[in-house]
Amino acid sequence: MLKDDLTPKDPHDRLFKRVMSDEANVRQFIKEFLPKDISSQIDLKEMKLIPTEKVKGYNKYYMDIAVECYISDTKGQLYFVFEHKSYPDPGVLLQILSYMTVTWDEQRKKNVPLTPIIPVVIYHGSSSWNVTTHFQGQFQNIGESIKPYIPEFNYVLVDLTQIPNDEIEQKAKSTPFLMASLLLMKLVALHDIEGIIRIAVIIKLSEEERIILILYLFYTLDVDQDTMQRIVKELGGEELMPSFAEKLIKQGEERGKIEGEKRGEIKGTIIGTIKGKQDLLIKLLRRKFGLSSSDEKIIRSVTDEAKLDAAAEAIFDAKSKEEVLKLLGQ
Repeated sequence: MLKDDLTPKDPHDRLFKRVMSDEANVRQFIKEFLPKDISSQIDLKEMKLIPTEKVKGYNKYYMDIAVECYISDTKGQLYFVFEHKSYPDPGVLLQILSYMTVTWDEQRKKNVPLTPIIPVVIYHGSSSWNVTTHFQGQFQNIGESIKPYIPEFNYVLVDLTQIPNDEIEQKAKSTPFLMASLLLMKLVALHDIEGIIRIAVIIKLSEEERIILILYLFYTLDVDQDTMQRIVKELGGEELMPSFAEKLIKQGEERGKIEGEKRGEIKGTIIGTIKGKQDLLIKLLRRKFGLSSSDEKIIRSVTDEAKLDAAAEAIFDAKSKEEVLKLLGQ
């Protein structure tokens, strides 16, 4: 196994994929966050998710999701790209064009009609979005006589940083996990700690969803011990993950601070030790799949922190405990 395979997935990517893997959340997002002249033309009942990694020849972008649907009675797609960088990336336009051309090439080879694709860019970075929303806008001093020979398309921009918090709450109130995730992704990028704590107080989620958000905040926030403790408490961390919360509160009891210098002392205290990582992984696996004594022994035998991190990150996307244990080299 390559070392890169042991690196935990980007926490923004994992949360985005987890939220948008639920078709109810996707329907709500399309209905409330896309322009009405587009959302009103989409048949939300007949839509379904398409795994982009199955598109042959396409260099998969980590933060993309495709949806097959009927747009004005015509079969088509919505292609979602999630931009989490702290700065806008002009390369997103080429990414969208790449997906379009590979998808249409596959359809041509299958001798089926080409379907329209509406790109949607979701942004939550701390800098203002200043990337042109149409492809030809990338070219400087392009003459009118040349434009007909250059591809052109627009994308829908959903800039979370420009949508007031109460508007996000209102638009996504019927899908609490979508609401909480969109708000937290926005507030993390803006480093709005009080806003994060307020959201943690008001949301009503399942145990698994709350744990996912705790881990997301844990991996993305760089805050002091007391602040993280407040957030974990408001999200119910002490009930759901008592060993996790205990390590958070009793900072000095854990050995080693491997990640401490990079991610702050409190993070190094909780997950910077081998034993702490083993404890957390065992706790989460036992809650989701159940765990035998032999499984626990396997985890206790692993001292490679990168493997333990990768397994902890993967657990909520895994369909079986064997998928997680495989990351430990078992």
